[in-house]
Amino acid sequence: MRKTIISLFTVLMFFGAKAQDSNNNQLIIQEQGVFAVGGTTVEAEGTYNPDNPKTEGQTLHVDHATVQYQIPSNANKLPLIFWHGFGQTARTWQTTADGREGFQTIFLRKNYPVYLIDQPRRGQGGRSPQETTIPATPNEQYWLGMFRIAKGDDYMPNVQFDKSPETLNQFYRQISPDLGTIDFEVNTDAVSALFDKIGNGVLVTHSHSGGQGWITAIKNQNIKAIVSYEPGSGFVFPQGEAPPTMPSAGGPLEAVSISKEDFLILTKIPIIIYYGDFIPETPSEFYGTDNWRTRLAMAKLFVETINKYGGDAKVVHLPEIGIKGNTHFPMSDLNNKEIAKLMADWLTEKGLDKTSNSETSMNEEIKTLSKAKWQWMADKNVDSLSNLFHEKAKFVHMGGTWGTARELQVIESGSIWYKKADVHNVSVEIFGNTAIVWNEITLLAVVGNNEVSNRFMVTEVYQKNGSDWKLTNLTFSKLM
Repeated sequence: MRKTIISLFTVLMFFGAKAQDSNNNQLIIQEQGVFAVGGTTVEAEGTYNPDNPKTEGQTLHVDHATVQYQIPSNANKLPLIFWHGFGQTARTWQTTADGREGFQTIFLRKNYPVYLIDQPRRGQGGRSPQETTIPATPNEQYWLGMFRIAKGDDYMPNVQFDKSPETLNQFYRQISPDLGTIDFEVNTDAVSALFDKIGNGVLVTHSHSGGQGWITAIKNQNIKAIVSYEPGSGFVFPQGEAPPTMPSAGGPLEAVSISKEDFLILTKIPIIIYYGDFIPETPSEFYGTDNWRTRLAMAKLFVETINKYGGDAKVVHLPEIGIKGNTHFPMSDLNNKEIAKLMADWLTEKGLDKTSNSETSMNEEIKTLSKAKWQWMADKNVDSLSNLFHEKAKFVHMGGTWGTARELQVIESGSIWYKKADVHNVSVEIFGNTAIVWNEITLLAVVGNNEVSNRFMVTEVYQKNGSDWKLTNLTFSKLM
């Protein structure tokens, strides 16, 4: 009996290890999808007439965010919710302009569920209740300067940006227009609605969504931490404590005053802010760099105020820790894996990388399923058992080995009646999508016309098939 169990365990571990070795770069997604969240509905007065369709009585669904999500196998408990910046969409976090893995994939490989937002009135975020005009003004070189990638035709020195023409082409083509006026209330309501839907998570913002992120965290306490890359505006302070407006070559930067009660909510969660390179310490004439001088300075005051009230906030200026050349898009720069590691290490430091309780819950799920199986066998419930048994399952008895069809026929006919199984000990081990159950039981069975009682160690092997567990092997080993 002991040799049987060890042999089965060894075989499964061997094939599991071989599969892992041969699929080192494989990423297994357990679930993925896309949905809209938040928003309102505009309804025109009157009654809709399908034979004479006009505006009357028709509806317009507006101001929702659109969210793409992927959940890897063996996922961590807390998902990462990525929110883009100005002129951008979820594309910010996906494949980089030069074709490498972006934060979406990097953090899926670190076992985080990932949610990518297109905010209302942007990208797939949908329609606006306002009529708007989308300008077609050439302005891409301006943004290249604002993002601290280049000044005119000259790239920043040792910039972490691939300089090939195709990379620049791809980068320009991820810029996206607004489909209506940017409305912080609309945006934060939609993202708050997302956290209402999915529960606890970590919000990751970039640039223009940085300030909106603070407000969303005040609205929704399902946000358990914030990682913000180069927040550009919307720094909040308690009333009476806001710093004066900071002038720069890119325009003035104003703080936002909120109630102290609201501000203190931000002291309850860990916050980290990252800024890249090419930010001057003193005023300069170039809008693209001087603009970020004041933003970095305001971020430091913001963090200082949070910590003054007992919070846990930090600003990391990457050149100060020896990481140089980063642009306004560190998540897609050439060293984005190094940047991702900084974030991942911080998540670990704050205890935000814990695996979910999925293994514990799976153990209980399997135990419950195994217990139910014994009752179904006693009741000769072949309908439930046929749903449980894999079509290629094997059943190993003292008198022989056979497949699913024969096992169901044996149970239904009563040639073996598993009358009662008293379960003494149950042990479960989970190996990815495979579960092994060891049951020590006393089985009262009727074989033919004879009632017999025997002690067995029963080994059950289950495989996850979609959302269901399927029994693939059931082996009875008689205990002496």
